[in-house]
Formats: sequence, C-alpha cells, structure tokens
Amino acid sequence: MKYFFNRKRAFLSLFSFILLFNLHAEFHVIPMLDFGILELQDDSYLFSPAGKLQFKYEKDEGEVSNMPDVIAGYFSYSQDIFSAGIEGYEEKQFHGIGCFGKIVFSKNSFLLKIDDRGAHPFDSYKNFEGILMYGRELIKNDNMTLTLGGGLAATDTGLTINDIDIFIVPMPMLYFSYKNEFVKTEVEWIGLPSVNFTVLPEKMFQIRGNCSLAGLDLPGDIRFDCALCCCPLIKTSIGDLVYISAGISNNIKKFRIDIENSLKYQYYCAYGEISATALTVRAGYAFEGNKTLRVQDNKIKDKYDGGFFVSIGGMYKF
Repeated sequence: MKYFFNRKRAFLSLFSFILLFNLHAEFHVIPMLDFGILELQDDSYLFSPAGKLQFKYEKDEGEVSNMPDVIAGYFSYSQDIFSAGIEGYEEKQFHGIGCFGKIVFSKNSFLLKIDDRGAHPFDSYKNFEGILMYGRELIKNDNMTLTLGGGLAATDTGLTINDIDIFIVPMPMLYFSYKNEFVKTEVEWIGLPSVNFTVLPEKMFQIRGNCSLAGLDLPGDIRFDCALCCCPLIKTSIGDLVYISAGISNNIKKFRIDIENSLKYQYYCAYGEISATALTVRAGYAFEGNKTLRVQDNKIKDKYDGGFFVSIGGMYKF
C-alpha cells in the first residue's frame, strides 16, 4: 500500500511539474531520426543509424518565478556499422552516446556535455569527452549576441607529462551571433570551435555554410560544408525548413577501435539535398579522401577512392 501511494505521489508531482510548464512557459520535445549509407569500396558499405531526443523549456517573457529562464538539452545514440568489417580487426560495430544540458539564469549559462564513441562504450577515457562550462551574456540586442566564459574539458588531449597522460584541461567558451539583411552568422566554441553562416538570409536564394574542427590533426580535421539553397517559402514561418540545395563538403568520420588503435575517413563530397520540414534527404558522391589507421603511435595512410552516399533524416516538434 505504501508503494502504491509513493507511486501516486510521484505521478502527481510529475503531472504538476508538466502543468506548471504549460501554464508559465513553453516546453517542446523534438525527436529526430537519421539513417545514412556510405559506399566504401566494392560490396563494402558503412551504415549509420542515429537518434536524438531534444527538449527545451523557456520561461515566458516577464514571468516572475524561481525557475530558470531556459532549460535545454538532448540525448543521442548512434551506430556505425561496417558491412565487411575492418581488415585485421574483429570490431565492425561502433557506438556513439551523447548528452547535453544547458541551464540559463538571467545572463548566466551553465553547460554540461558528455560524448563517448567507440567499439566498446566507456571502455577508456580516450573514447570519452566531458565538458563543464560557465558563460555570461555580455551583449544581446536585435542583431548581436555575445557570451563569454570558460570551464574544464576531460578528453584525450594527446599531451603527456613524465609519461602521464593529461586528460583534464581548461578551455574557453564563446558564443557569438550576428545578423542583418545580408548575412547571418554564429560562432560557437564549446569544446572545438564551429562557425555557421547564411548569405542573404531573407532571400529565396541563399548561400549556407558551416566550418568546424573535428580534431587537432590539421589541416585534415577541418570539416566544412557550403551549399546554394533555394527556399521557395522563405516569407513563411517554415521558410528555413523547406528548401532545395546543392553543395560540397569535407566530411570526417572517426572510429576508436580500442585504446591503441583508431580509424579515420576524410573525404570530399558533392551532394544535393531536399528538405520538407519534417523530412530531409541528402544524396551525392564522396571522392578524393584519405583513410588513416592509427596503430599505437604509427599512422598508416591510404587513398580513399570514394563512392555514393545517401542520408535520410526525420524530425517532429511536440
């Protein structure tokens, strides 16, 4: 009987919490699914299913309460499956687990990010990346936002002191956005830096792009994407989500086989993409890249000739 009342009390508390969100704030949940296929060579493919659950709570403007202004985050899980395996290794299935959380009080932001990738999740700190950050909003107006801060990152830095691996390091935090009728851009540095931009964001024909670091093995770890987009419904509320585009990109896929061994594919792509709000399809050809196998401290490089690829993504906003 006591167990029943405890369950009832917990249910009523959860219901009251959700009701409070609905009365004094906006609360959204966005599930996302994605599936990709990349041709590696004849009769060898890489299959990449993935799922993500995003959520966001935002307090109504002018609402006075002790709740945070924003609570946002996501949970994600992905797999990369080699149809023919990796030569010399038994592992052919790789996992990716991620979570992100953000809490905002007025001008203060607290962030936590955890990612783990590898054939054996959480098998080693070399698979793991954890980031804890604090940032303060310094500028916010109709055109520009600037947040600065810092924190700690726990990851495989590649640094050693007296044969001791250094895996906890201080790291800056930066978020900057700017927009006008000619350009819209975002610069974010939470872990590794990334830049997103749109040229002519209010026009039907736009140029969209992004650039980010996938690691510190430069210049090969510079990931970029640039596309010419046609947005026929740009004047509507869903204008950014309905488009046809054609572009080029440099993609990077990394796989941690075990503590000492890893594999990386870096390749250029030409593609076309169609987005219809809840569904996005991208297809094209991957060409002229590199396949790098790290065996302890040695690199074994081969040319990646490339092949066709396709990815299908779906999302829904509750």
